[in-house]
Amino acid sequence: MDVEKVSLGVIQSRGANVIDPGLVKFGTDEADFLARHVRKARSLNDASPRSLFEASSNVPTFLDRLRTAPDDEFESIAKTLQDALVAMMQASTNASDCVFATVVTQDPGQQKNVTLLKLDAVVEAARLDFLSSGRVTLQVLRELLPEPGRLQKALSWPDPRPESDAISIDTNVRAAKYFENAFDLHVSVKSSEAEADLSRIIVEYIPPARLPDAFSAASSLRGPLDEVLSELSQHGYPELDEPANSAALNARPAGVIRMNKVAARTVVWRADGIEIKVPPHMVGRLTIEPDVEDDGWRIVIKTRTRPMPGT
Repeated sequence: MDVEKVSLGVIQSRGANVIDPGLVKFGTDEADFLARHVRKARSLNDASPRSLFEASSNVPTFLDRLRTAPDDEFESIAKTLQDALVAMMQASTNASDCVFATVVTQDPGQQKNVTLLKLDAVVEAARLDFLSSGRVTLQVLRELLPEPGRLQKALSWPDPRPESDAISIDTNVRAAKYFENAFDLHVSVKSSEAEADLSRIIVEYIPPARLPDAFSAASSLRGPLDEVLSELSQHGYPELDEPANSAALNARPAGVIRMNKVAARTVVWRADGIEIKVPPHMVGRLTIEPDVEDDGWRIVIKTRTRPMPGT
């Protein structure tokens, strides 16, 4: 990966102190450091499965222009993007000091990528030097930038995934949405969360006798949750039309369902501190009914083998 152009700015005290982005010169070590951050940012294993820009957003246009912009325009666009982040950090209660990096990179034979990195300052670290005399010296370094493995927030564009506009990394997206809000980006939940939602919806809307078949049908599908629900509703499960429409109207894009994952999840019922986990293909053996005698509920599970106590 070739690092072609980099600008760096600084945001401190949630935007009270700001240094505008400026283009920087870099050597081999600096290019390697930034390239490893970009690779981390573009790693689909670490990214949210789906991120969509607001329809009215100018951010995609800015990102596209950065790939070929002359130096003065590059700095101007980087400032516009940093100012948007500053505005959102000012309204946040837990935004840490950072260096804002705008990086243009290109892999051989590929199109140029633009990556926005929020590099949170590491308070301090210690460096050891081993001298030829056999002695060791210690030097304390402050205000360092994090290594790629500790990258907290990043946006990289374009995204090779057809259902997503940008690659987004945010380790705290539910509690601190200021990064995605700054760049008009709506980020989906992780696939594991979307699959849990799909399981819950199937159990809630489909009659118990049809649950095993519904889970089997769902396990063969892949795509955003709303599209999977719509597909199921059109092929034998019309009860799912309502939750499919609700999922499609959510401002946050639906998470991506992976094939064969739903069938591997256990369906969970909880009541009065009791937790019952049932494999999807066996949910038809479970009955939940009112207990009119005790004004409560009764759960009945049919098994082929005798239940045994365990821990």
